[in-house]
Amino acid sequence: MNLRLQRFSRFSLIVFVGLLLTACQMSDSSASKSDQPAPKTIHSGKVEVDMENMNFTPNVIYVTKGTTITWKNKDATPHNVTSNQGLFQSKTMSQGDTFSYTFKKNGTYTYNCTFHPGMNGEVIVTDKKADQTSAASTGTKKSETIAPLGTGTSGEVKQADDTRLLPYKMENGYKVFHLDAKPVYWEVKPGDKVEAWAYNGTVPGPEIKVNQGDKVKIIVKNDLPEGTTVHWHGLDVPFKQDGTGGISQPDIKPGESWTYKFTVNASPGTYMYHSHPMTDMLKQEQMGLFGSFIVEPKGTGWEQVHPGYQDEYTVVVNDSPQFGYTINGLSYPATPVMPVKLGDKVLVHIINIGSMVHPMHLHGMHFQEISQDGVPLPAPITMDTLSTSPGTTYDIAFTADQVGKWLFHCHITDHVVDQNGNMSGMITMFDVTK
Repeated sequence: MNLRLQRFSRFSLIVFVGLLLTACQMSDSSASKSDQPAPKTIHSGKVEVDMENMNFTPNVIYVTKGTTITWKNKDATPHNVTSNQGLFQSKTMSQGDTFSYTFKKNGTYTYNCTFHPGMNGEVIVTDKKADQTSAASTGTKKSETIAPLGTGTSGEVKQADDTRLLPYKMENGYKVFHLDAKPVYWEVKPGDKVEAWAYNGTVPGPEIKVNQGDKVKIIVKNDLPEGTTVHWHGLDVPFKQDGTGGISQPDIKPGESWTYKFTVNASPGTYMYHSHPMTDMLKQEQMGLFGSFIVEPKGTGWEQVHPGYQDEYTVVVNDSPQFGYTINGLSYPATPVMPVKLGDKVLVHIINIGSMVHPMHLHGMHFQEISQDGVPLPAPITMDTLSTSPGTTYDIAFTADQVGKWLFHCHITDHVVDQNGNMSGMITMFDVTK
């Protein structure tokens, strides 16, 4: 009897240990599976994305080729849907309106509401076999080579309008300038740091200031992850110097440089430069690849104010999904406060590099529009609000006849107020003192 009990006890112990080991293995297996990333859902056919509470929901969506996405505005606020790749753009959508687009090729497509900076979405068109791909592998990879917070290149004078002045060296009768296109982090306002692609580390790029008749060489280095070029907007240069990727020149490959050489025959006034590659022009401009090009009368010193004026400033207005509504790459209250003495005659160069019309209004004083696209007007036009169009430049002048901190801002309210009702965005000011 005792022998039977001993055998039964041993058998029971073996069974118990076996069951315990099996349970542990199952537990380990279950834990190991739970540690794996959950497969993402890939949609097909028809999918709806809601526009609600100033967001796209879902803001990232995976679909197969041939899927139609319909965006529906559930907000009382008007929205639109605009492809960053230029594939589609809806009309202004009131509450209840819809817009649809069918995606026919694999790839990653980003889009935004141009009325509300920061309201962005992404569509990833993929194959079903990619189900187990980690979401992290499909996101935008941040380059390890992004420079620290953009502050400008050494030797560039910081001007009172917060732009930098690009220095040059004289070589064989040419003014030689250097631009380096590279990724940086840019602070639109304190604490609001975003990735940018910038010339010499600033948005906008440094101001190129030359005299009418100057011969210039501009050496552009490409430290971006893709090809780029530079177009000299408004300047009538030889065809091979125009900077149109795939037409007047090949794109400048990453790690390579390109030299532009021309004589500045333009009249004194306001011009600009910006990227113009074979592909991704929209993305590159929205990421910050643009700057001002100012032509002064012959004999004007590099840092000298335009003859006949006591103050000279540049105002670059922009609307970009990357930065929002900005002046000189900054959002109010980080925008420049430009000092002016009572009685000063002030010249302001205005550039609209964005995609929208911005009516710029000056408080306290009227001004005269004296030039557009570098061409003097037959007669100055007096006004207090100038409607600036995309890709257009202007020169305005005024005499500071009242003391005060006078706002100069876009008069479209959505462009100067944030979601909490606070002043933000496209606002700057002239500080007129005795």
